[in-house]
Order: sequence, then structure tokens, then C-alpha cells
Amino acid sequence: MRFTLPLLVTLLLAAPLLAACGGPAAVNVTLTTYGISLSTASVKAGSVTFNVKNDATDLIHEFVVVKTDTPADQLTLDAEGNVTEESLTVVDEIEDIEIGKGGELTVDLAAGHYVLICNVAGHYKGGMHADLTVAP
Repeated sequence: MRFTLPLLVTLLLAAPLLAACGGPAAVNVTLTTYGISLSTASVKAGSVTFNVKNDATDLIHEFVVVKTDTPADQLTLDAEGNVTEESLTVVDEIEDIEIGKGGELTVDLAAGHYVLICNVAGHYKGGMHADLTVAP
């Protein structure tokens, strides 16, 4: 029993640390009328789950993950004021998120800079963009 108790105490103390190292990272994303809020602005590389919720009371949104070195507020726009997704590396997206609804998007992200946007007409220009740093 003399060796079992210290081993048990060590395992109990180490369990939360081991749990924090494994599994996908999670980012809660709240979409509002012309805003995107993130629960964190940085995650570790690997599997990342975005839990997206449209809390706007009047607008349908989309959620687009883009890998780019360009800051979120400086993406290239077309004549209508929308982000030109064709010139970017779009990782994945959730389209047509209804008011009060949401979705989950899990993607594998390499280290680098990402921009999260809503590219519904006029929404990016209205401020619907956020930077995300993915650390190695």
C-alpha cells in the first residue's frame, strides 16, 4: 500500500494535464449582426472544432475559414465588396446559418495565420472577420 497511494495521487494530479494535451481544440464562434466573436484567438495545430452559433436577430450568415498571411481586415474585395475567395486558400466553410441556429466544423489546421469571415454580401465590409493564430 505504501507504493500504491503515491502512485494513485500522482495519477490523479496528472490526469487534468494529460487531458488538456489530447483531443481537438475547440473554438466557440458567435456570429452577430456584423460581428464575429471567438472564445480564443489562438489554438495549437491539429484538429480544431469550431462551434458556430448565429446570434444575430435579423441576418443569415456563413462561416468561412481561410489560410492567409493577410490580416483579417485587409482581404481583397471584388466590385460588390465581397472577399474574392477564389484568390485565397479556403479551408472549409458552413453556408447559410439561419438566425438562432448553428453548426460544428472540424478541420485539420497547420501552424500559421487564418482569417475567419462571413462572406455574405456586405457582411465582411460590415466587420465580420477575425484573425486566428495556429501555433505549432
